[in-house]
Amino acid sequence: MIIAGLILIPLAGALAAWFGKSGRFSKIVLNITAVIHTVLCGLLVPYGSPLHITGTLTLAADRDGLIILTVTSVLFLFTALHLNFWLPQDMKKSGGHSGIKSYTFASLLQIFLMTMTLTALARDFGMLWVAVEATTLASAPLINFHKSKGSLEAMWKYLLICSVGIGLALFGTMIIAAALSDPHCDLGFAAVKELINSGSVNILWFKIGFVLFFAGYALKMGLAPFHSWLPDAHSEAPAPVSALLSGSLLNCAFLAILRLCQIIPGQLQDFCAGYLKFFGFFSLAVAVFFIINQKDFKRMLAYSSVEHMGLIALFTAYGLTDYGMLHVVSHSLTKMALFLVAGNILLSYNTRNILDVRGLSDRLPRNGMLWICGMLLICGTPPSPLFFTELVLVTGAGILPGAAILLLLLVIFCAMSRSMLQMTSPEDKKTEPDPETDRLAVVPAAAMMLVTALGIAIGTAWIIKG
Repeated sequence: MIIAGLILIPLAGALAAWFGKSGRFSKIVLNITAVIHTVLCGLLVPYGSPLHITGTLTLAADRDGLIILTVTSVLFLFTALHLNFWLPQDMKKSGGHSGIKSYTFASLLQIFLMTMTLTALARDFGMLWVAVEATTLASAPLINFHKSKGSLEAMWKYLLICSVGIGLALFGTMIIAAALSDPHCDLGFAAVKELINSGSVNILWFKIGFVLFFAGYALKMGLAPFHSWLPDAHSEAPAPVSALLSGSLLNCAFLAILRLCQIIPGQLQDFCAGYLKFFGFFSLAVAVFFIINQKDFKRMLAYSSVEHMGLIALFTAYGLTDYGMLHVVSHSLTKMALFLVAGNILLSYNTRNILDVRGLSDRLPRNGMLWICGMLLICGTPPSPLFFTELVLVTGAGILPGAAILLLLLVIFCAMSRSMLQMTSPEDKKTEPDPETDRLAVVPAAAMMLVTALGIAIGTAWIIKG
């Protein structure tokens, strides 16, 4: 019943918001949906049982799926709460914006939540593909919230490129199915793993399927060089949508890759790890190149997501999956908070250009402080949980790979710190404060406090463990 509720509550909320045709009513429904979904996630461990849709089609939550689902639900709750303050201010700043209607926006957000929930709960490769494809269709209109030329272009770019990736993933899934010796076997994770363990698999065909499967989902995950849609979509989407795209959607694609890596045949373990290492390091290098020269602060955060997706791939490649999941949680919460703050800055300054934002600490003192704290947290400065996960990765990857990771992270830290200081440094002339926009700092502040508390808890546990 709990799993059914996790799927049906967002669907019911979306329908209620759509047919209600009221901005105020749709926001109430959105908040109720977010709260109920988070509560149900909390009840999933003690009371949740698998939901059997058909004889072979099941929805259930294992450890990895539960982590991704919980992160998604918490981020959605934070975002829904932030929208209560952000939407009126955005409408005021845009002069009664002429973009997507607020009830349509609320409805699409809840459909987006439903599709990400399906992704986390899917227990077979067929349902997983359907769910990830559905996330693309549900999230694409959200990018075009303001209906500007740039957002429309970003939406179509996102749709076209991600559709190609999903097509590759489907082709890869079909080839993996063909590689199995039992033509009547379903594509459930357990069934496929059992066949692989018994040796009933064609290794060559499975390798080809893995390459296509990985390429398709790596594109959705934002790994370089498949990342070209990501900076445009993240920068053009409204801040709450950018927060969900970076903090939740990318995790869903990673989960798909992780599902396959967990059942890979023993003969292909090194091949799979090598693939992940290559694209992980390549993503880090691409992120460094674009962050150094970046003039758009939202695109800078987008390339930071490329960086962290590369790190998550490296965690998986080096067999540090538990720390990789901790990195996923920490990155999602921190990046969500940063995108919300970035949206507040954009509301106040009406520009994404770093060079045009000056005196942030005077104009938006609360958001300016959060911007500094968020940048330090996302770069792994203690007590950020990312400090501990990145430390494990650097030490666990070996001397040369660890040194390379450390060097790339240091360059990114310097580049992002420079931009942060440029934006927060006082202007020569007096900066007029913007208290209305500065009040929007409540939700991102709560998220950063949660991240900091998590980092302190991890650090304390490490000290006690010795």
